[in-house]
Amino acid sequence: MKRRKWMRFLALGLSAALTVLVLSGCQSSEGADNDKNAGGSGKNGDAGKGRYMEEDMELPTQEGEKVLNLIKTKDGSPVLFAQSGGAQVKRYEYDGTQWSGASLDWFHITDDGQENYILEVQEADDGTQMVSWMSDEGLTHIARGGEGKEAEELSIPYLSQETESGYPITTGFAVDNAGNYWLQEPYAAKITVIDKDTLETMDEINTAKIFNMSQRLVFAGDGVLAVNTEENVYTIFDENRETKGIFSLEAEAGESVAICGDKEHWYAVSEEGLTRLTVGNDIREVVMDGSMGAMGSTANFAAGMICGNQDDFYVLYSQAKDGTHSLKHYVYAADAAAVPGQTLRVFGLADSDTIREAAIGFQKKYPDVKVEFATSGKQTGEVTSDDIRTLNTELLSGNGADVLLLDGLPVEAYIEKGILKDLSGTAGELMEADEYLEAMFHNTAQKDGKIYGLPAKFSVPVIYGNENAKKALESLDSLKAFLEADPSASVFGIADRFYIRDFLFEIYQDEIFGEDAKVDQEKLAELLEMAKQIAGNARAELFDGELAGQSGSTRDPFSNYGSEGIMNRPEGASTCTISSIPGMIIPYEVMRRMNLTPETIQGLYLPNSVVGINKNTSQPEIADDFVKYLLSPEVQGAKLDDGFPVLKSALNDRKHEADSEYADQFAMTSSWTFEEDTIELEAGYPTVEEVEDLIQKCDSLSIPSEQNRVIWNLYQEEANQFMEGNIDAAAAARNVAQKVDTYLAE
Repeated sequence: MKRRKWMRFLALGLSAALTVLVLSGCQSSEGADNDKNAGGSGKNGDAGKGRYMEEDMELPTQEGEKVLNLIKTKDGSPVLFAQSGGAQVKRYEYDGTQWSGASLDWFHITDDGQENYILEVQEADDGTQMVSWMSDEGLTHIARGGEGKEAEELSIPYLSQETESGYPITTGFAVDNAGNYWLQEPYAAKITVIDKDTLETMDEINTAKIFNMSQRLVFAGDGVLAVNTEENVYTIFDENRETKGIFSLEAEAGESVAICGDKEHWYAVSEEGLTRLTVGNDIREVVMDGSMGAMGSTANFAAGMICGNQDDFYVLYSQAKDGTHSLKHYVYAADAAAVPGQTLRVFGLADSDTIREAAIGFQKKYPDVKVEFATSGKQTGEVTSDDIRTLNTELLSGNGADVLLLDGLPVEAYIEKGILKDLSGTAGELMEADEYLEAMFHNTAQKDGKIYGLPAKFSVPVIYGNENAKKALESLDSLKAFLEADPSASVFGIADRFYIRDFLFEIYQDEIFGEDAKVDQEKLAELLEMAKQIAGNARAELFDGELAGQSGSTRDPFSNYGSEGIMNRPEGASTCTISSIPGMIIPYEVMRRMNLTPETIQGLYLPNSVVGINKNTSQPEIADDFVKYLLSPEVQGAKLDDGFPVLKSALNDRKHEADSEYADQFAMTSSWTFEEDTIELEAGYPTVEEVEDLIQKCDSLSIPSEQNRVIWNLYQEEANQFMEGNIDAAAAARNVAQKVDTYLAE
């Protein structure tokens, strides 16, 4: 029915079972393995000692140089290659203390007027170097040379064979023990093996399909190569392409994964952590949890990994939006506590990239603290009344997490029952030190002038479209008059019934609930009748098959699956939620084509990652430090897409994302088809001016969009019964009122 695809264009895309938890180090010696497998006692055998620690390494690159890739010498020293102005390449080698750099003087690209993109550099044990690059016509080139060696561009017949879809697209390569080239072709889902002497094709090996052009399919080990031949399956090949075994690594599609191998084992870094893999079985040993290092951050993409000589690891990460790289060194610290001495428990109904980002940085800042972030395992809209009651019982008994992610929780009830700590002092300290969106600080979770929860992120609901339709939505009465004047009005163009159900309830909550929290049954019945009428006019039945089973919709109340339908039904209004700069791409393209401008909706904002502190926590100081760190420039400035930062400097900085190399090479396509309605869009990043306008609008947002999940679930259940024809509107409104009263009395 509707398809969206996020794409990174080639130029930028190319630049860049059973789980055993083991907190001790990886030893190649038998004795050390026995120590570790005996219960994580560590290398020195002291109980509770030993774990991997992450160290930051300063990159040796100079201003204007772009990191290409990370490899190691035959002696195990890290080598970093970088592009230095035009088509020049620099080689940096680390001796364990410092970097030394030199240019690849043998490498030159003939100036043929084309723009060339250097992909990576590989190096054989005899010192031969191979550089791959792509010209803007899509042709991959490889040259080889080195100090004292003849420099030549390799005329590989396979790479110049043009097909209907163009030349073979290679995004990386490896060199086997015999010196042959293994070319990675993600579009064709294969590895093509090229003979180093004849340059003819020796073999083709099928691979898994990937969803990110920066992902790697072939990794070098000690004399062998690991190829991602199937989803989460890696096959080991020698230089004769003979299979030497397989290992498995579970990862989500598109997830950042890097792998390296030594004489005995293979290791991987992914969001799960630093993992040791065993050839021949499905056992994998997590030697460092992903929540403790940079691999757990969604802002980082593992771009390369090598095994050191001291059971250590070097991992190169790329930060695509910033156009930067970082290098981390993972070292086993024998004297460090196997498990940090203190644990800060954080709980949220749903996951949060921002909370995970804060947990990683906080643990690095406080090495003796382990941040455990647990969730219900559900999306916010899937949470049931029973889930909330179970959590309430735990909190009221004096237990529960130290820090609470309040999204979807009954905040007002928690305040009244004394569960949440007053954060007014914390908010005051933050606002004295820096400039925040103060209205969001004060209004998101407050009572009687005291602040009980602070949002780390927020999203912006916007509306655009026909002026009459927008004006009709200003109140229940104006919407009723609009429909009486034109009973066939669609209001939203094309829309699904779940969106109509939830959007109307969201914007008219203040009219439905009185100051005593009592439901106005007459107004609620009117709302339900209009929702059903609008759903019929908006052809909501077209979505029934696609949205089957989603009656407890997990999306926010401003997101309409049929939003682009306004292009074919311009008499309606469309709404959407903007949570990131990429999230602006399609709606703003629609607005440009229709000459429309976005407006905010009743001053509403959606607070995200709202953090509060359990009043009964035994470690209030650490919890308070975590909240402050969550709202620090370090976390607020991270390029995550789960909401806009509440720190003004970080928010204003988002405009630079629209004026970056990343934005220039990014496109999104949307294909939307319902019966005779077909819309196809391709669009790039919004302009800096459009982003600045949206940021400016954020200053006027002062009313939090509230969805108490228990009350919302009660409403949705009864509204569905009415819209499906099982009960009338009055009965549905009465049932909602009775259930809400019962819930609030608990």
